[in-house]
Amino acid sequence: MDREVTIAPNEIKHALDFKDKDGYIYHLSPTTYKHIKRDHAIDNPVLFIKDVLLDPDVIVEDKTSRDRWIYHKDYKKCLYKVVVVALIDRKIKTAFISDEVKGGKVQWIKKGPLIK
Repeated sequence: MDREVTIAPNEIKHALDFKDKDGYIYHLSPTTYKHIKRDHAIDNPVLFIKDVLLDPDVIVEDKTSRDRWIYHKDYKKCLYKVVVVALIDRKIKTAFISDEVKGGKVQWIKKGPLIK
């Protein structure tokens, strides 16, 4: 089997730290972990967040809160893995699957072919 399928525990006891592609560290609280797993049906929030932050396809400024960036990673046909982070307190706010790129102004985009 090519893919590693791992289901994470329902909760974590302490905050976890994640690095993004530029080495910035963001914190995932136990409350946010539980929210992502329960409310957004992400089986393994740790692997999901790590994958998106380390290798995003596009990073967009949140159009309602300029101190938040929204990391997107191509997931499946017409779907994106999304992780929202706060720049000031360096917290991961949420993570989910979306059928569109969220946010406003593009902050960064991966260079490469437009069509895979």
